[in-house]
Amino acid sequence: MGLSEQRFIKLKASDIEIGKPVRWAIYNGNREQIIAPGGIVATAADAEALIAQGVYRVPGGDAGAPLVEELAAGGQPARAVRELGFDTSRIRVGDVIQLETEPDAPRHLVLLVGYLKQRGIIVTPPESAGGLMMLREGQPFVARFFSGQRAFVFSTTLLKQTSVPFPHLYLAYPRELRFQEIRNSVRADVQLIAAVEYPGRSEQASAKLINLSTTGAGLRSRQRLAADGDLLRLKFKLSLHGLDTFVVVTGKVCTVTTKNDESDMPFSYGIQFDEPDSQTHFSLAAFVYGSLLGEV
Repeated sequence: MGLSEQRFIKLKASDIEIGKPVRWAIYNGNREQIIAPGGIVATAADAEALIAQGVYRVPGGDAGAPLVEELAAGGQPARAVRELGFDTSRIRVGDVIQLETEPDAPRHLVLLVGYLKQRGIIVTPPESAGGLMMLREGQPFVARFFSGQRAFVFSTTLLKQTSVPFPHLYLAYPRELRFQEIRNSVRADVQLIAAVEYPGRSEQASAKLINLSTTGAGLRSRQRLAADGDLLRLKFKLSLHGLDTFVVVTGKVCTVTTKNDESDMPFSYGIQFDEPDSQTHFSLAAFVYGSLLGEV
C-alpha cells in the first residue's frame, strides 16, 4: 500500500544522529515501524542505508513516545525507555514541565499546580513577550519533565485555559508516561559566585559554583574551605526568566580535590544537598533544566 505524504514525512540524512536515540518512530515505505522512538542508529553506513531505502516519521511524533536525547543530561547514556503512571512519577507541585506542540517548535516551560488522578493536570500558562500566551482548546502537546534521576515524556491535550480563580491550564490526564533512567544527576555548567557559611559557626567565605543540579553542586575556591563530610550553607542568586531568585541550601562535602594547574582556584568540592524545601527545589529545577534546554 502506498505511503500518504499528507500523513508521513520523509526523513533526511540530517534528521538522524549517529549513536543517539532517534526522536520519532521510524517507518519504511509500507508504514511498518522499523525503529522505535529512542532507538539508536549505530553507524553512518546504517543511516545511509535507511535514507537510501526511504524512511518516514509521523508529523508531530509518535503519540507520547519521542524522548529526546537532550533530556538524558546533555548526551549522557540513558537506560531503556519504560512506562509509569503520572501519580507514581514523584513529580511535585512547583516542578517544571516542558510543553511542545511539535518537533522543532518553540518549547514552553510551565509549573505544575496540581493534579487529580484520571481527571486532569493543572499547570501555569506559558509566557511570551512578558505576557501570558493564549492557546486553543484541543491543542495537543508532548510534555517532558525530570524527577529524581528520570526523564519523563507523555502526550496530553489542552482541555481549558482560564484566569479564574487564577491563570492556569487544565490538561488531559496522561494514560501513561514513558521514562528513561539518567545515569547521573542532571547538572548544568555555571559560573556563579556563592557565599559560604558554616552552620553553627560565625565564619563566612566566598567561592565559585561551577556546576549545579537539584541534588548538589560543584564548587571551587582560592583557599581550602572544608574537609570531606563537613556541612556548608550556600547562598547564591539565580536568574529565572529575567527575575532574580536568591537560593539558600545546605549540603555535605562529599569530595575535596586540589588541582595545581588551577592556580587561581585550586580547591574543588563536590557538594550533596540536603532535601530542599519545595520553593528551593523549584528554583533549582527551573534553572537547571531551563539551562539545559536553553530557556534561561
